[in-house]
Parts: sequence; structure tokens; C-alpha cells
Amino acid sequence: MSSITDRLRGIVQGTRPSPIPVVSPELADRSESGCRGGSSLPAEALSAKVGDPPGRARAASVLGGSVLERANGAAIVVDREYSAHMLHGRQRIGDLIDTLREGHDAMATMARAWPKAKGIGEGGTNSAHNGGTKVPPLLFLDLETTGLFGGAGTQAFLVGCAAIDGDAIRVRQFLMPGFEHERMMLGEVAAWAGAHGGLVTYNGRTFDVPLIETRFLFHRLPFPLGELPHLDMLHAARRLWRGRANAAGPDPNDNSCSLGVLEKQLSGLHRIGDVPGFEIPSRYFQFIRDGDARPLECVLEHNRLDLISLAAVMARALTLVAQGPRAAAGPHECFGLARLYERAGAHDNAEAAFLRAIDLAQRVGTEPELQADGLRRLAWVRRRSGRIHEAADAWSRLAALPRCSAAFRREAKEALAIYHEHRSRDLGTARSFVLDVLNDGPLGRRRDEAEHRLRRLERKIAVRKEGGLVAALDASLEASSS
Repeated sequence: MSSITDRLRGIVQGTRPSPIPVVSPELADRSESGCRGGSSLPAEALSAKVGDPPGRARAASVLGGSVLERANGAAIVVDREYSAHMLHGRQRIGDLIDTLREGHDAMATMARAWPKAKGIGEGGTNSAHNGGTKVPPLLFLDLETTGLFGGAGTQAFLVGCAAIDGDAIRVRQFLMPGFEHERMMLGEVAAWAGAHGGLVTYNGRTFDVPLIETRFLFHRLPFPLGELPHLDMLHAARRLWRGRANAAGPDPNDNSCSLGVLEKQLSGLHRIGDVPGFEIPSRYFQFIRDGDARPLECVLEHNRLDLISLAAVMARALTLVAQGPRAAAGPHECFGLARLYERAGAHDNAEAAFLRAIDLAQRVGTEPELQADGLRRLAWVRRRSGRIHEAADAWSRLAALPRCSAAFRREAKEALAIYHEHRSRDLGTARSFVLDVLNDGPLGRRRDEAEHRLRRLERKIAVRKEGGLVAALDASLEASSS
């Protein structure tokens, strides 16, 4: 049975987008404005209903944007420019831009790891050049919605987009002043997004993109992002930073891979007065009821910070992929980089990163789990490359590692038993490893396999001994006859 999204996609298949001009509103210079506590306008001027043009204009003024009117509705458009000299935490915006511009090879590696991103950073209709280097036309996307869990009826009331524009990152936000204006707002988003050649999100494959696609299909509009290469940085972040050592601080989730945690640890950004995510839908509903846009200032700033943090997380990932394990800040980040290389099929790079992670973990002396997992994955990388003897060396180091988990040690001994039985032909050593495995008390299929291997080895050992006795007897008979 086809899903509702599939049915809607079939309805609009073959339609063409109507030409919509790109928005170029005159905006106030509020690049560094934050979430303000109040407004210079009187309260009665801020409480007009947004359904009428004066109310929308007042709301746009509060938010530092402008109203874009079309025959089928209106949208409030807010532009901000983050110039090269500005800081995001401890990182310069200019450094982020340079990393994103120069990261073509690293993007290609990440695209091999996540095929949905194939072709990202390879150019597009709005590509520019800087010193002969083609700028990847990436579109960073983040939505604020009327519900936190998606589902039917959930709408994106704020669509935040960011892209490199010269020596700055430009953020453009489309705010829906009322539910009746959704079609118009989606058309404007399509016009701006269509000029980009790659999409970058954070959890976008699961939440943002399916949600906004559903809204496009609901209005029978072609979805402009459907064919773009899409890199969801949440998956890359989990590969690189999940399982890292707990960071010092009161937050019990400081070892998570949420964007808010990563921006603190990678960029040193600590938000002050940020609006909690669960409050965002209610603030928008209040705005629809009374027309007061002041509570939305924090929401728009929250969305802008998410977009710049997304660019910063991607820049750090590209730096690691491009520069290799020497750029890693510690054993956990190095181990995560090795896993990313492994997923991308870059086995030589993965091996170098695993070796570096193992070495760093050994120096630290407090990461036995990471050292053990690094040796285990190193053995598998070498085995897939056909270097069986080097893989056995990694298994041997793992089996002898102090404080190694029982599961990893058992896996290493099983691998070594197979190696000595079929490769080195040292049946006695293979039998010793099988006996060690059985002494660990495996259950079920593992025990059956170990017992089967032990019986086979004992038969082979008996045959080899019998063959040796027969050969010695034949030799003595030949000697006596001569």
C-alpha cells in the first residue's frame, strides 16, 4: 500500500514551477542582533492582527525584515549577513567559509559514505569563483514547525536557509504570517532554494525534508529539493563524535550528538537566553492570535544560530576528513574519523586513523574500550584488504589486551583459531584457542560452532600424527633393506 506522500507525489508529477522572482527586500542592518527583551514600538502597535497588511508590516518591522506580497499571499522575509570577521563562538565565519569552499575532496569522501549526498559540492547554477576555486553551492536548511514530532497537519511556519555569499554567510528566513499564506511562502522558498546545488541539514532526512515535501505536495507544487544531493550531518556527527568521553559540565547529555551540544564542544558557543525548543510552537500560535511578533525574535535567532552551527559542524567534519588523523583532537575523534573512512571504503585511511586512535588511547591509559574496539576494527579492515597475516597480528594484540571485554576477547580468539587452522596450519595453537573460547562459556550457536571446530581439529591432528608414524616406519624399513 502506497503512503500518502507517495500518492501526493504521483498527483503533482510532471507539473512545472511557476516563475517567481527572487526576493531582494531592503532590510535594516541587524546582523549581530540577538533575542531582544522588548521593542521601542508601543505595545498597541505590536498587537494588531497579522491577517491585515498593516499588522504584517508591524510584525516585519519588529523582526527586522520586510513583507513580500503576492497575489496568493504574503510572507515575512528576514535577511541576515554573517561577515568573515564575525565570530561564532571561538570560530571566525571567514574560516568556516574557507573550509567549506576548499572541501570538495572531503565532501566526495562523505558522499561515498552516504550515497544520498553523491554530487554534493560539485557545482551548480549560482557557483562563484574565488582564486580559481569553485564554490560549492550548498544550501543549509532548518525548519521551525508547529509540532515537534511531525505527522499530518504539522506545518513549517519558519523556513531558515543559509548559503555562502561572497565573503559572508547569508541567512534568509521565510516566516508564514498565517496558515492561509503557506502556498505563497513555499513558492518563495522554492525560488530561492532552486538556485543551489546541494542540501545540508541536521536530522533533515528524518524530519525536515519529509515534512516540507509533504507540504509542497499538499499544495500540488513541485518539490525543489527532491533531486538535490543531500548530506544529513547528524549521521556524520554520530559517526565522528558518538561515544566520545563525557565533557565536564552539569549537562548529563554532554556526550550526545545534538547540535546544541556539538556547537559548545566544537565552536565554544554557549547560548544565553535561548528559547527552548518545546516553547517554539506555542510562541507562533500566540503570534497568530494577537499579532505581537516580539516572542518570535528569540525563535528567529535560535534558527539562525542553528544554521551557522550546522555550517560549523560540517566545516569541522571536512577538516578531519581532509587532513586525516593528525587533525583529530583526541582518541575518540580519531576513532570516529576512522569509522567514517571505513564506511566510505577508504580502507588505507581508515587503517591509519585506527592505528592513531589506538596509539592515543594507549597513551591516555584510561580508554581500554576504545583501544579494544580500535584493534578489532583494525583487524577487520586488514582482513577485507586481503592482508590476513596483519589482521591476525591485530587479533593477537586484542586477545592479549588487559581489561578487554569478554566478547571482544572471545571474538579475537575465534578469529585466531580460524587463522591458525587454515592459514598458518598450526593445529595445536588453533586447538588451544578453541579450548579458551569454550572455557569462556559461550552459549547457543557460538558454543556449537566452537565444539564443531574442536572435533575437526582433533581429527586433523590425529591424521597428521598417524601420517608421521607411517612415514617413519617406511623410512626405517627402507634403511634396513639397504
